[in-house]
Amino acid sequence: MNIKNWKKYAFFSNMIGCFQFILLTFIGMLFYAGGTSLDPTRPGYSFFQNFFSEIGLTVAHSGESNIIAFIFFSLAFFIVGITLMPSFIAFPFFFKDTKIEKWLTITGSALGLFTSFCFTGITFAPADINIAAHAWFVQMGFTSGFVVSLLYSAAIFLNKTYPKKYAYNFMVFTVFLLLYLLLMFMGPSRETIEGLTIQATAQKIILYTFAICLFIHGYGAWKQEKNFLTTL
Repeated sequence: MNIKNWKKYAFFSNMIGCFQFILLTFIGMLFYAGGTSLDPTRPGYSFFQNFFSEIGLTVAHSGESNIIAFIFFSLAFFIVGITLMPSFIAFPFFFKDTKIEKWLTITGSALGLFTSFCFTGITFAPADINIAAHAWFVQMGFTSGFVVSLLYSAAIFLNKTYPKKYAYNFMVFTVFLLLYLLLMFMGPSRETIEGLTIQATAQKIILYTFAICLFIHGYGAWKQEKNFLTTL
């Protein structure tokens, strides 16, 4: 690896992290040991009635060991947290034209590193072992991610050269994160079938949209850095 190309590799690691997150969590669903919060006898994983975090339970709602699904879930969150960190460090280097751009991206990246820390923290706090810590990492991670998205999109709009389509990507990202935060804090009760279905289904749609938008961001930054290197 050429050390001069480190930013290109940082953005590539972003893409790898997002891709593996989708892949490993999907595999984790296939190995989930069964049961929902309202029906412990339900076999397998229900896209519509199991929450994302339930892939990472050490013991499923069925009472069976869920260790295989737990491993895939934990790897997915740990790897995505680690692989996003270099891209958060590298992204502000595109924004040197004005002080406000620098401030927006440096502040956004600092919060992005905190978001990454929270993702790795989820790995060490399964919901059935320490629900308080698990909930804190989830809520803080996605709240800070929401602010990162706002700051990055503003910086891209202000910058004269960075493609604006990636700002619109962050705006989509922002809307979906806002919906997720509203769902977490103000959504329907999980104690009814209807509320559980709405919460569990929307959560997965929003989380996978989150991963796709971050992948697009990583690709855009990788492409910009690659183009810059070819002009040297």
